[in-house]
Amino acid sequence: MGACLCSDRIGFWGGSAEDRPCGGMMPKACTGGSSLRSRVLVTGATGLLGRQVCQVFDSRGWELRGLAFSRASGKLVKCNLTEPKEVAQQFDEFRPHIVIHCAAERRPDKLEADKDYARRINEGVARDIAMNCGRHGAYLIYLSTNYVFDGRHAPYAEDAQPQPLSVYGESKLAGEHAVLALHADAAIVRVPLLYGPIERIGETTVDGLLHCIQANPSASFDNWQERYPTNTEDVAAVLEAMAQAYVRRRGPVDDSSPASDCSPSSLDELRGIFHWQANERHTKYTMAVIIAEIANLDTSKFVQVDTAPPAGSAPRPQFERMLCSRLESLLEINGNPSLYRSHFKEGMKRFLAPFV
Repeated sequence: MGACLCSDRIGFWGGSAEDRPCGGMMPKACTGGSSLRSRVLVTGATGLLGRQVCQVFDSRGWELRGLAFSRASGKLVKCNLTEPKEVAQQFDEFRPHIVIHCAAERRPDKLEADKDYARRINEGVARDIAMNCGRHGAYLIYLSTNYVFDGRHAPYAEDAQPQPLSVYGESKLAGEHAVLALHADAAIVRVPLLYGPIERIGETTVDGLLHCIQANPSASFDNWQERYPTNTEDVAAVLEAMAQAYVRRRGPVDDSSPASDCSPSSLDELRGIFHWQANERHTKYTMAVIIAEIANLDTSKFVQVDTAPPAGSAPRPQFERMLCSRLESLLEINGNPSLYRSHFKEGMKRFLAPFV
């Protein structure tokens, strides 16, 4: 287990998520008490990442409001993010200090045929969220994607020139531009293919491979596009650590003085574009083999496809590796690249256990 670092930068516990206390979160001694008086608003709270973000922030003592729409229940608040009046009402009622914008439409093939819908969900909503963050002086973290790149010049640094191939990538990049243009206290965090605790098999592309294997023991799997599947537990812990760093640098919560009134230079390291992903390179084929092994299924008849996907689906970048230098520096983990990066097989064993 790694050491707990408490400083102006971000404290953390090392190791994989299952090795960390509190399900991968930092111990309370690292919070300095600041988060206990701060309010965080999470959009997309019923999604794969949003659920984990809510769990992490709630367990760390933040005052939390999770927004959802079609599946809102329990403590979650129902809000149609495409209705500006509803969004403004949530901000005015809750007055958040931190906003984690997870809500998005992430299905590239669906969006390829509906550019207007893609723009409305992935750009228009982000624009509205950013404007409301500006009104309330809230720090905004906008979740984006590695699909803003074309895959021809990997690995990609945070300042690399985006060149999306798909409508999905274009719409998320447009959302990035809107956020950065409208609100100074904003961070873009690009993440790759995600996996994590699931409610059902087939919720994500990754666990959905189990259905393919069970339905067809000789199924074909893409071995052309490289992926860096990343655990939502790790992403959520990184986001919470960023929020803690922001609160510490901004100073004590004072609702009479917006967060953006603090010294701009003290927050520069928390603004702009960031990347986060795991270090393990996979393809659908290699992920399918691992998932089959976890489920004690035969892999001998699997067919690996080493050519690009056929025309008709949304184009995808072949090479997806992103460099994460800014967050590695902020998290002070340059000397140990495995921190906040769980092993894929270990994570999938835990997440598939209730279903196999």
